[in-house]
Amino acid sequence: MGAWSESVTGNDTAQDLRSEYTCAFFKYDVDEALKLIDDFVRSEMFDESDEEEWCNYIYSLADYMWKKGILTDEIKAKALDMIDSGFGLELWAESGERVLAKRKKALEDFREKITSPLPAKKKIKPDV
Repeated sequence: MGAWSESVTGNDTAQDLRSEYTCAFFKYDVDEALKLIDDFVRSEMFDESDEEEWCNYIYSLADYMWKKGILTDEIKAKALDMIDSGFGLELWAESGERVLAKRKKALEDFREKITSPLPAKKKIKPDV
């Protein structure tokens, strides 16, 4: 995985999954799309045992859904639980206190964003 910033979308995994999110939410209702995305990630990519990638997945999914006005309580709760528990921060700590502090700040900003009122639901269409 490559990361170029401490933000929740500043990494290769988040960017790669964005097109998967767009296709799934374009074609299916939210519940079905979430099931298909989760099945895909777990069978083709990784699971919770890879903390860094799992954070990239859940945070980027919550961010995408919030921006589109379709964030569910379940996905928001998963993201908030991960932030609260410090899940995945060990790897950021290896880069030093300064980088860890920036990541924690990015996560607090992200918390504020996803707990704010959802924007209006947006039409989702695939990038062609």
